[in-house]
Amino acid sequence: MEIKYQSGLQHQQKAVDAITKVFEEVAFEKPSQLYENPKVALQDTKISENIHVVQQTSENNVPQEYARVAACNGTTLHLDIKMETGTGKTYVYTHAIYELHKRFGINKFIVAVPSLAIKEGAKSFLADADVKRHFSNDCGYNAELNLYVLKANQAKKGKRYFPSEVRGFVDGNNQLTNQIYVLLVNMALLTERKDGLLGRDDYDTSAQGFHRPLEALKATRPFLIIDEPHRFSRDQKAFGVIVQKIAPQCIIRFGATFPDVTEGKGKNKVVRKDYLNLLYNLNSCAAFNQNLIKGVAKEHFDNPDSRNEKIKLLSIESKTSATLIYINETQTKSYTLRKGDSLASISSDMAGLNIKDIGKDYVEFSNGQVKRKGEEFSVTICAPSYQEAMMRLAIERHFQTERANFNRSQRIKTLALFFIDDIQSFRGDENGNGSWLRDNFNSLLKERIEKELEQEDSTEYADFLKASLQKLNECSAGYFAQDNSDSDEAVAKEVDDILRNKKGLLSFKKSNGGWNVRRFLFSKWTLKEGWDNPNVFTIAKLRSSGSENSKIQEVGRGLRLPVDEYGNRISNEEFMLNYIVDFQEADFANKLVAEINGDASSAVVVLKITEEQLEKAAEKRGVDKKNLFIELLSKDYIDTDKNIISENITSFYEDYPEFKPMGGINSSKVTDRNKKATNMVRIRKEQYDELKDLWKKINQKFILFFDMKLNESIEQDFHLQQGAFSSVILQSQRQKVETSDNEASVESADGVQYEMRGKSIPYNEFLKRISKSTSLPIQLIHKKVTEYFKKHPPFNDSLINESSMTNFISQFTDWKIENAKGLLNYKQANYNSKETALTDVNGKLKAEIAQGLIGSEIEKGTPSNKYLYESIAYDSDLERKDILSDIEDVVVFGKIPRRSIAIPTIIDNYSPDFMYVVKKKDGQKELNVVIETKGVEGKTDLRATEQIRIECAKKFFEQLKIDGVDVKFCTQINNKAVKNIVEELMAKS
Repeated sequence: MEIKYQSGLQHQQKAVDAITKVFEEVAFEKPSQLYENPKVALQDTKISENIHVVQQTSENNVPQEYARVAACNGTTLHLDIKMETGTGKTYVYTHAIYELHKRFGINKFIVAVPSLAIKEGAKSFLADADVKRHFSNDCGYNAELNLYVLKANQAKKGKRYFPSEVRGFVDGNNQLTNQIYVLLVNMALLTERKDGLLGRDDYDTSAQGFHRPLEALKATRPFLIIDEPHRFSRDQKAFGVIVQKIAPQCIIRFGATFPDVTEGKGKNKVVRKDYLNLLYNLNSCAAFNQNLIKGVAKEHFDNPDSRNEKIKLLSIESKTSATLIYINETQTKSYTLRKGDSLASISSDMAGLNIKDIGKDYVEFSNGQVKRKGEEFSVTICAPSYQEAMMRLAIERHFQTERANFNRSQRIKTLALFFIDDIQSFRGDENGNGSWLRDNFNSLLKERIEKELEQEDSTEYADFLKASLQKLNECSAGYFAQDNSDSDEAVAKEVDDILRNKKGLLSFKKSNGGWNVRRFLFSKWTLKEGWDNPNVFTIAKLRSSGSENSKIQEVGRGLRLPVDEYGNRISNEEFMLNYIVDFQEADFANKLVAEINGDASSAVVVLKITEEQLEKAAEKRGVDKKNLFIELLSKDYIDTDKNIISENITSFYEDYPEFKPMGGINSSKVTDRNKKATNMVRIRKEQYDELKDLWKKINQKFILFFDMKLNESIEQDFHLQQGAFSSVILQSQRQKVETSDNEASVESADGVQYEMRGKSIPYNEFLKRISKSTSLPIQLIHKKVTEYFKKHPPFNDSLINESSMTNFISQFTDWKIENAKGLLNYKQANYNSKETALTDVNGKLKAEIAQGLIGSEIEKGTPSNKYLYESIAYDSDLERKDILSDIEDVVVFGKIPRRSIAIPTIIDNYSPDFMYVVKKKDGQKELNVVIETKGVEGKTDLRATEQIRIECAKKFFEQLKIDGVDVKFCTQINNKAVKNIVEELMAKS
């Protein structure tokens, strides 16, 4: 296939134009040597003027705090281009090379990259015939790009030859005006050591009279491009060699992430990005909002035992023993284990696992997982079944996407990428044995393909699936650092496909006409910055990459927009990357949103609130600044240093919108299936004034208590029903990062369920946790469990698990609903707060409320003038109709914010739907009405839980009337309009 590139894409052209603008009307001196670039007059004040103009051009989006000109040291000019992962940095710097050559005669360029994987990607692009044809035919450049790729020195007997790649680059003749010379070099080769490839001077040959390659490169006066600049910080050795030894006339850094620099000390310390003349800023927020990259749908499985248990590998003693610390919410305990020892001594959850090997800084378990010294990990993550569930989920998401992509008019080859802990678990040992992870993956893949084939008949997709079954091992491939020195032919083919054969990997057919089934890629985080493939639609992290990593970098391998089977980039649709993590990274979507919004709005790397923000928010809310700080701290929205707690960021911005950053990601681009969008809806003050008295009345706090007869009834009449004890089911939680009104948020989506085998918990803990949830005595719970297994044998330890505990609690709750109805009473509490869902701590009306608190759906338009809010936010079609209805006798009405009234019931706290103030015929506002809206045909259609909540609410409002507050409570179902309810109430009153 031929990948087709598009010229003139605005987000890429702006970056090229920003670079060339710097050199307009700047003096260039003709080269005196054939191997030199023209000499730029770096002291020309026009350079500074041009940089200033570029930075002030609004479409270049340079933040004001970075719109400053960094002085040139007289030797090297620094320029920075920020472009988010997946937006085409390699294309842009290649385009810039052609343009700088065309306009200013620059023909010697060095491209420096941090790793071999990135080097292979850059090499594939720069040397690609389709790329060269594109810049020649589509862009009109009359120049040939000659690429020299510097490789590590291969030891040879006899003479020591000057590196041929450097020689070819240096010898390039500037009299050949249609020739461009590019030297590609990775970080490891940039060294000035005397025994290094570029630093030594004892070669038997030379280039243009230079025996030391670094001096030869310096003599060419090159322009040097740095890819992934966060790997080349200013205190890094390779960067020092570039600046001091190669001394290029201009260094242009292209990256999604730049190094950090710390300014100030103590409380005034601020971490900023170390930009050097930032010219163009296509940040992550802009990239997501402009649909230049895929959106992200994060998904994880909940921790099946809902406990916070961790183990830390503390130390290793001379490869003979390892000290591990078990940590949970109540204790910390140390264990010293040797090779062969069982991990069951630490936790019964790890029964069957033992220590297979102890290295200098690692421990390997018998399931193939490797843990490093200092690493913390979850007990559950060590269980193979959890990892199996993650692989199963990734395969399921892959095939959902693959089926849709295959059945397009122009098909898309769909790829998935897995990051794993242990190479041997995939490759096996030297004899190919022990590849348990790959074997397990193949087993799951086979199972899924057979399931997919059940939905297919004689389609072309069925042929593709059948070919996959026949060549199951060819479906996957791996790339790991050790593969670069592996002589195995099959391994070499896998590596070649992943690193160098991008077009082949994107093709459905091989050159012989057979199906190319390879589409599942495995790596040990080796494929990171710089490597990507446009058709990666699923990434599964079967290993953790560490909490300090950039979340955008982590998803970056799959952000590029896809290409179809003919190589056309598809940019007019929205695509989503499935990103699967373990439960330790459940807050991934929130952290990604925080990073995106922080990137869009501030130079501060750590997202935090400032003293000034705190002061303004306190003033706006009419509270003391110190009290507001304590309030945010107690709600776990910030820490003591005012850093925003990332996992709570969405809720924080919902409750305290004044702290939201200006600008942000659009709501459709990153989603988290556990959470809802957080658009804000304005509250109408005039309407609230009419509702204020009713609102205060229904916000009074009450306590629920039961008659003592309930305890006797539980012991005699409550019995567990068949099915109470069952296996554990894993439920995945999927979330997408969404954006709306330039604000990022997280939205829930559909997940999947899998059975998890052998996940039992200790019986005493089982009893304690049920007791905590139900308030039943432990002795009574044990009695009920014993009764159950006498009736439903046999007893099995594996049935004492999370699922059974949930079933017990659920059955007891159901029984209580049925038997406690007539035994409940309400009593008013002594405490009432001025702070409510609609008012602040001083009782003042809030300006707005989160949409999610009054309706999951929103519709454009204007609600009734009598409605409390300015927007039509609703949860059901019946609610939507009510909001748009203008009833003559109603003075004002409003949706009661979710969970705001909190009437205690047998099941949980309950909040009705609507509140109305109605006037009588004589004009007096005497009738206060609270309505529960149900979109069913009749009361018999209500679920038992809904019925009990409504019955409890009726009793609550009866007690309210006894206490002197007369509020009518009614239930609205589909066959009755609010107008009818109001008329009936008025007739009775």
